[in-house]
Amino acid sequence: MLKLNKMITAITLFAGLILFSTTSQNEVEVDSKAYANGKSLYKQGILPNGELVKATIQGDISVEGNQLICETCHRKSGLGSTEGQQVVPAVAGSVLFKPLKLPTSKPPEPPVYREAYTRETLMAAVRDGVDANGQPLDPFMPRYQIDDEALDGLMAYVSTLSNTPSPGVDEKTIHFATIVLSSNKAEENKALVDVMATYVEQKNIETRYESKRAKNAPWHKEWMFKPYRKWQIHVWELTGAEETWPDQLSTYYTKQPVFALVNGLVPTGWNRVSEFCEGHAIPCLFPTTQQPVISDENYYTIYLNKGVAHESEAVASYIRKNRPAARVVQIHDQSDMLSSISSNALIDELNKAGISVDTVSLGQLGEKESSAFRIGKDDTVVLWLDRGKSEQLFNSGQLNSAELIMLSSQYYGTDTRLIPPDLTDSVLFIHSAEMPDKLNRLLIRSTGWFRAKRIYNKETREIQANAYFALKVLGDAVKHIRGYFYRDYMIEKIEHMIDDLPYTSIFPRLSMAPDQRFASRGFYVAKTDGKGGIVNLTGWIAP
Repeated sequence: MLKLNKMITAITLFAGLILFSTTSQNEVEVDSKAYANGKSLYKQGILPNGELVKATIQGDISVEGNQLICETCHRKSGLGSTEGQQVVPAVAGSVLFKPLKLPTSKPPEPPVYREAYTRETLMAAVRDGVDANGQPLDPFMPRYQIDDEALDGLMAYVSTLSNTPSPGVDEKTIHFATIVLSSNKAEENKALVDVMATYVEQKNIETRYESKRAKNAPWHKEWMFKPYRKWQIHVWELTGAEETWPDQLSTYYTKQPVFALVNGLVPTGWNRVSEFCEGHAIPCLFPTTQQPVISDENYYTIYLNKGVAHESEAVASYIRKNRPAARVVQIHDQSDMLSSISSNALIDELNKAGISVDTVSLGQLGEKESSAFRIGKDDTVVLWLDRGKSEQLFNSGQLNSAELIMLSSQYYGTDTRLIPPDLTDSVLFIHSAEMPDKLNRLLIRSTGWFRAKRIYNKETREIQANAYFALKVLGDAVKHIRGYFYRDYMIEKIEHMIDDLPYTSIFPRLSMAPDQRFASRGFYVAKTDGKGGIVNLTGWIAP
């Protein structure tokens, strides 16, 4: 019977439009006391009396509080999850409080039924581990110690989960958008938009018969075909000052709501876009930005990595492990916002380890005569400068005595031909993508596709690769949500599938867990290769 229960809950996650409903069991007021009680229990494991909920699992193991948060397993959407062979069923009201008819793929075998949950059977499930059909639930399902008030609150809250399809979807079309800035290079915007438009056009051509299948699908295969939607991509171009962007985004969104934002090219100022995404609960998938919002409070943007702040974490990681006693001097460009972000982030990271940092702006370095600004032979010097400014420093001779000079390839690039020969042994690079000599092979799939579609641009291949990656992830996620057009559920699916993707854009490895928002957290330590490039000294380091 346990095997049957697992089959039932597994198919529940993918039953799609067979179960699709826009109404909950009852109309629930989100400002009611019952709703607030249920929300606290579901999201924090807190009972109406303010105490932590208690329960037992596997018969007699006592657990409480943080170990019993419903959302951890049943997720923010309430539509459950899977982990290996373990299946966590949906508890959203649109599924939980309705009879469940599961088709069989082997007619004439009859379908499997699960009775609709009622207040009494839900209490039996929560307290005693018995499902609506009177069968035992998995031993890992906690048997909660809750009273009637807590149960009423839980019913009120789950009734609101995933009970109305998210905006941006109609019966025929699912709408997406990508964001570019008018201040970007025209070539870069074109490269990204070309990928978006070409990918969506091909996707719609290849699936053009799915709409016919959706109309005429046999009942036991409706869940496969009914969710099909044609894709439409919208380009939202932001102009002018950053403070005007929220109004521009709202105007675009009012004109045509979208289900998600896909990739986009916003090098700086992403915080403005993030505020919009959080405020409207819109997934923003893998934007190309160097200034992501790093906050545990944000949910809806999933990033490729932490941008320039990631470089600081990587440099700090290397220094802590290899040169904890050395004096650290960092030089940044005060006129470059990203350079200042990296500088401040390195101070924060090293201060956590009790390591102080002397910070010098590019202008100060030539002006100060104090010994605090002189580079000693045992110092570690970190440059947050582009190639031109770094090479001016190299040629000035001010860094000749430094034992170690650390550069970020995000700022400097990977062309090392103009680094003076007497400094090459002192220079190390932090490189946060696949190494240049392996990148062609890593991107062979996307590059081949770009060439076949005649949109390949060598100068912007990383922008194109990131856009292609975001679209491929989106395609897989839309397929896996099977007609449950809820944004939270799609994000949960992406979190679950990232580790197993066969394509990783420009990064050698990607990994995520629930509520993590940065897919790549690793880096290489590299040196000059003597041929004008760089070669890695380490494997991929993922702190």
